[in-house]
Amino acid sequence: MPLSVEVIGQSTEGSRLIAICHYGQQQGDLMRDPEMVFEMHTSAAPDMAEPLSFRNDYMGLLQEVYRCDDSGKKTHVNTPLKQELTSFARTWFTNLRDQGFFDDTATRERL
Repeated sequence: MPLSVEVIGQSTEGSRLIAICHYGQQQGDLMRDPEMVFEMHTSAAPDMAEPLSFRNDYMGLLQEVYRCDDSGKKTHVNTPLKQELTSFARTWFTNLRDQGFFDDTATRERL
């Protein structure tokens, strides 16, 4: 499956939000399989990507690490979910690397 990487906005703290996703199709509809959203912390050394959410449309699943108030400010953290998504992201990125998505010869298309 192709891999989609999108800048989807900024957090209330001004950090870049990145969505990484594989898309499949079901009855003509695009389905996220999975999608993870990360908040990029570039002030950390080295840069850090913090997982914020996980979505799998085939499973009807949306998990969010933080609850936010009406202004978008983070109010509560689901620490076990954050740890689970961090572990999943490490495994997923290892798989993506093994599948050649990060190779210099990978085909990239900017839309």
